[in-house]
Amino acid sequence: MKNIAIIFLALALLLPMAACGEKPVTEANLRDMLQAKISEQILAFEYADYDGDGTAEAFAFVGEEQDEGGGHAGEIWFVSAGGADKLEAYDYWGLIDVFAFGGRKFAVVEQYFATGGVSRIWGVDAEDGQPYREKLSGVGGGFTQLDGSNFTLCHSALDAFCIGDMLMGRTEKPYWFFWDGQSFREHGGVPLAEQELRRLGGAAEVLDGIDGVPGEIFYRGTSGIINVNYTVPGSNGDTGNYYITLQMSEGAVTVLEEGEGRYLPALAPELAVYPKEPVTFA
Repeated sequence: MKNIAIIFLALALLLPMAACGEKPVTEANLRDMLQAKISEQILAFEYADYDGDGTAEAFAFVGEEQDEGGGHAGEIWFVSAGGADKLEAYDYWGLIDVFAFGGRKFAVVEQYFATGGVSRIWGVDAEDGQPYREKLSGVGGGFTQLDGSNFTLCHSALDAFCIGDMLMGRTEKPYWFFWDGQSFREHGGVPLAEQELRRLGGAAEVLDGIDGVPGEIFYRGTSGIINVNYTVPGSNGDTGNYYITLQMSEGAVTVLEEGEGRYLPALAPELAVYPKEPVTFA
């Protein structure tokens, strides 16, 4: 009998309890905890183990649908064994998407504006179990995971053309980021000489086909991304800004995307990791 009692005690300790004397940390219990503190509708409830400690938490969107276009007005809440807390409130949101990176999960919510949107990125601290907003939150929008560790954020900018020193014309361009095992970082770009780019297979054909004036070229290291900026003089004293994005692999490049606007070395310089300079492909 003593051995049986020990077994039952061990099994009880393995159950995902919030704390001694409290209910188990189940999705239903956390949802009830949130519902007891709000009067609005729960539009999204994403229950997962965000910090990788074996116990689940939830990020929730509370509010109402704003229009038929998919916008919502309301609040972001975090719910765990410790309670339910409101994090942010805005007028025009998407709902919550959850992305996994290296044993961690992150709640991403798009906040929309007339000129574009930004991604609000929330995680749970592995040390104290508290929610926090990632430094990348609000830097760009359209969070898109490419594979297990890489993703893009789009940057909305007035840079399609310039008249004198004035930039005008809104564009949207993706920038490249990754999870390094501890935090989110950006694939920052360093200058790449045109003669070095021409060493890569297919690059000369791309460069020779540009109907404009080549400008800055940025190489983004292990991502294999190369951005080629160029300008085209207009007929009214304006200058159009354009780019070609190349993907490098095994000593050759292919065209990934092209469009209006001009690329910067980094969208979030304080989080960027840059290749060593100078870049050579000899």
